[in-house]
Amino acid sequence: MIIRGLAAWLLATVLLTSAAYAHGGVGMVDNRCVLRIGPDLMFFTGYQPQNSRDEFCDDVPNTGQTVVALDMQDTELRDMLTEIRIIRDDGTHTRMNGLPFLTDAELTSPEVLDPVTIKHLPPKKYPTGTLTFELNFPKNDRFIGIVTVENQHGQRYVSQFPFAVGQPIGRNLVLYGFMLAALIAGVYGIWHYGGKQKKPAAIPKNPA
Repeated sequence: MIIRGLAAWLLATVLLTSAAYAHGGVGMVDNRCVLRIGPDLMFFTGYQPQNSRDEFCDDVPNTGQTVVALDMQDTELRDMLTEIRIIRDDGTHTRMNGLPFLTDAELTSPEVLDPVTIKHLPPKKYPTGTLTFELNFPKNDRFIGIVTVENQHGQRYVSQFPFAVGQPIGRNLVLYGFMLAALIAGVYGIWHYGGKQKKPAAIPKNPA
């Protein structure tokens, strides 16, 4: 019973973690939008002032002016060079778990990045731990955000997060619905089949 319970808990943890980070490096932690980059965290905030002040975490709800703010939760990030790049997803990149993913060679290739880059903040230190930038999305499309940090020893961490602009909410509903169904099926399977253990054979009664 305890083993089955632990197995169900582990399965739920794995699936829910995958759901939380369904957009690559960006996900929700304690009701806050978080960008994971190496061992460190950045808080992520996005909003569109011309539409509403409501914040979003992954997909951009509408076209137009968009403001993005990153708050470096871990102080060591403030001493590192931080580079921001937003590129169009042209559909030519490697897919990982259904999401676009740039290889190390692509990440360091101007020939690959420059033609599809719509916003680039060169490497720079942010001593206050906060950086804000604006960009304009003229039409619905798919994009990839790339955040790169590098310390004084040359060690680099890269976080990639694909997102869509003006994407119907149905895409996320299908994704999370699939994960929920997988979670329910997995937990049921563990409990159902794990409970089918052979019952001990009945001990025959001695004749009187």
